[in-house]
Amino acid sequence: METQSNRPQAAWRGLVAIAAVIVIIAGMRAAADLIVPFLLAVSIAIIFLPPLSWMRRHHVPTAAAIVIVFLLIIIAISGVGALIGNSITNIVQDLPQYQNQFRDVLQQVLSFARSFGVDISLASIQAQLNPNNALTFVTRFFQSFASVLGSSFLIVFTVIFLLFEACVLPRKLHHMATTARSRGSVDFSRSFADSVQRYVFLKTAFSLVLGVVVALVLWALGVRYAPLWGLLAFLLNFVPNIGAFLSAIPPVLLALLQGGWPLFAYTAGILFVIHFITGNFIEPIFMGESLGLSTLVVFVSLVFWGWILGPVGMLLSVPLTMIIRIGFESSPDTRWVATLLGPPPRSNEKGLFLGWAKRLMPKSAHKR
Repeated sequence: METQSNRPQAAWRGLVAIAAVIVIIAGMRAAADLIVPFLLAVSIAIIFLPPLSWMRRHHVPTAAAIVIVFLLIIIAISGVGALIGNSITNIVQDLPQYQNQFRDVLQQVLSFARSFGVDISLASIQAQLNPNNALTFVTRFFQSFASVLGSSFLIVFTVIFLLFEACVLPRKLHHMATTARSRGSVDFSRSFADSVQRYVFLKTAFSLVLGVVVALVLWALGVRYAPLWGLLAFLLNFVPNIGAFLSAIPPVLLALLQGGWPLFAYTAGILFVIHFITGNFIEPIFMGESLGLSTLVVFVSLVFWGWILGPVGMLLSVPLTMIIRIGFESSPDTRWVATLLGPPPRSNEKGLFLGWAKRLMPKSAHKR
C-alpha cells in the first residue's frame, strides 16, 4: 500500500521536472541574444586560463597577466572580424562570376554523360545545384558569427571578470574543503573543472593548428579566401564526425569553379587526408578516446542548440554537450549516462594502432 501511495507523488514529481525543463528551454531561447555572448565569454576564458596560470607560475603579477590576455583577445577578435568582413564582401562581388563558371562545369559533365547515352537538361540541374546557395549559406553563417563578435565589449569584459574569479577560485575551494560535509562537492567540482578545462583547451589547440594547416595548404594550391576556409575548419572542428565534411565543402567547390577538375581533385584529396589523420589518429592519441560523443548525440545536439541559440549555438552545441557529458562522468552515480552519450568502443585494430603510437610518444604527452 505504501508503494502504491508513493506512485502518484513520483508521477507528479516527474511532471514537475518535465515542466521545469520546458520552461528553462523556453527561457534560454528567449534570452539567446544574452546567453550566446556569455557562453562565448566562458569558452574564451577557459581557453586563456592555462596561459594565465603559466604566467602566474612564472611570477608575472595577476593584473599584468590579465592585461596581456586582454590585449590578445582584442587582437584576436579584431583580426577575425576584419577577415570575415573583407572575405564576405569579396565573395558577394564574385558570385556572378562563379555562377558562369559553374555553368561551364555543368556543361562538361552533361557532355560526358551524353557520351554514355544519358541526356539531362542543363536547366533542371541548375535548378537543383547552385553554388551560390552554398556560398550564400557560408556568408550568412559568418555574418551571424560576426554579429555576435560585434558585442565584443560585453564579451571581453565578461572574460576578464571570469579570469579574475578563476584566480581566486582555488582558495575558495580549499576553504570549502575544510568542512567534511562539503568535501565531496569540492572534489566533484575540481574534477569537473579540470576535465572541462583540459577538453576545451586541447580541442581549441588542435582546431587552431588544423585551421592554420588548412589555410596554408589552400593558399599553396591557389584557392581563394584560404584564411576564411582555415577559420571555417577551426570553428567546425569542434563538431566531430560531420564538422570536417562541412568545412571542406566550400573550398572544394570553389576549387572546382576556380581551377577545374585538377584543382578540385588536389584540394579534395589533400583535405581528406588532413582531416582523416587528425580526426582518427592525432586527436584520439592526445585527447583520449573517452573524450567524444556518439554520432546521434552530435546530430541531436546540433539541432537542439541551433534551434535554441541560433547559428552560433551550432558551433557551441558539441562543447556544451561535451561539458554535460563530463559532468555526468565526474560522478559515479551518473557515469552510465556519460557512457550512453559517448562513442562506441574502439575496434581492436584501432586500439592496437593507438597503443603502438602511444608507446612511441613521450610519457608526458599521454599520461593525462
